[in-house]
Amino acid sequence: MFFIDLNLDLEILGPLADNNFLSPRPIQEQAIPVALEGVDLLASAPTGTGKTLAFVLPALQKIFDAEPDRSSAPQILILTPTRELAKQIHQVVELQTQNNRIKSCLIVGGVPFGMQKGMLAEPIDIMVATPGRLLELNAQEWLDLSLVDMLIIDEADRMLDLGFIHDIKQIADVLPLERQTLMFSATLEGEKIQQFATDLLNEDSQIVAVEQPRHIPSNIEQFVYRADNEQHKEYLVKALIHQPELKQGIIFVNSRKQVEQWVEIVRSGGMQCYGLHGDMRQSERNQRIKEMRRGRIKLIIATDVVGRGLDLPDLTHVINLYLPMKADSYVHRSGRSGRDGAKGTVWSIVEPLDWSTLGKIERFIGEKIPRITFPGLAPKKPEPGKGSGKPKAKKPKVKNKKAIKKAAAKKASSQKKGPKKRVGRGPKAPK
Repeated sequence: MFFIDLNLDLEILGPLADNNFLSPRPIQEQAIPVALEGVDLLASAPTGTGKTLAFVLPALQKIFDAEPDRSSAPQILILTPTRELAKQIHQVVELQTQNNRIKSCLIVGGVPFGMQKGMLAEPIDIMVATPGRLLELNAQEWLDLSLVDMLIIDEADRMLDLGFIHDIKQIADVLPLERQTLMFSATLEGEKIQQFATDLLNEDSQIVAVEQPRHIPSNIEQFVYRADNEQHKEYLVKALIHQPELKQGIIFVNSRKQVEQWVEIVRSGGMQCYGLHGDMRQSERNQRIKEMRRGRIKLIIATDVVGRGLDLPDLTHVINLYLPMKADSYVHRSGRSGRDGAKGTVWSIVEPLDWSTLGKIERFIGEKIPRITFPGLAPKKPEPGKGSGKPKAKKPKVKNKKAIKKAAAKKASSQKKGPKKRVGRGPKAPK
């Protein structure tokens, strides 16, 4: 199949062809026709499989099908959980609309309110936003959402993880009832996400699922390095980041404090790197991502909050310095490498305390991740549940002689005692 077979306008097909996008990916092939029919959609596909175009193209078609409108009220509202993901989606929209009449804007935190107020006074067709800043602007009465004809929620599961469910419902309450809603995510597992969809989608909604969300694409290799302790982990990290096959990498940790700690450690090993976490200024985060895309930065250390929306086409490796607590986050982290079918590699450094988490991840993805060792840095401790292979000989139980003598005396005493005296005034037992 080709994009031309999906009944899209030439103004949409032209930019696709210019960027050598001729054939739709599976999620695009299945989701676009459903979205073009005007029905609500719940769609699932693994990270890095083309979800963005799967909702951007139907959104553009909806605008072309409508009467031209030059008001500041957007017709399409796209909500994303993070600034990085919002910026990435907006870049796709801009690429697709650079030579036509469609106007778009980006509304995220970390940008001065005055600048965004001026932006909202201009004609807008598509608005890409994060929920928190959108609600802040709405509270200032700077927004007009009365003409939104399509609401798109990307990374719906991540919205739940970050606690945005009430913000989304609050936004949905101010939108027109007669609208189309599309929900996209890398995973739609669990009762919460299903209830989330039930609350926002109408009864005629359709579900599209491409591959299993627990599946790691075959173009991404996975390996586990065992570490005995934090110092051993440090030695492994310093060795791995100097491997020649690592062109660009992202090292995942679980907190801001760990980002700052490991930036210092990696730099002490002779490798330049930068940290990325949610408390940084947006301009600083944007600059570091831009330098990463230009190839000026080889390594970044990041938390899941900012790692989810990163799209770095030259990223070859993901290093899990600390395993994520949720198994599906491992899938999302892995998807940062191997973009658009390129080869990717995931290295996870696992300490003894992390083995239960690793087991949970392996059950989730349905496969055992190969264990490998780095020359000269093999672990001294065995993998939990695995010893030397020789069964331990059971020690014979030695009874306490004093206890044995006491038990024998008690038994002999009970045998010498006569029948117990009757208590009470009931009838005697017959002799």
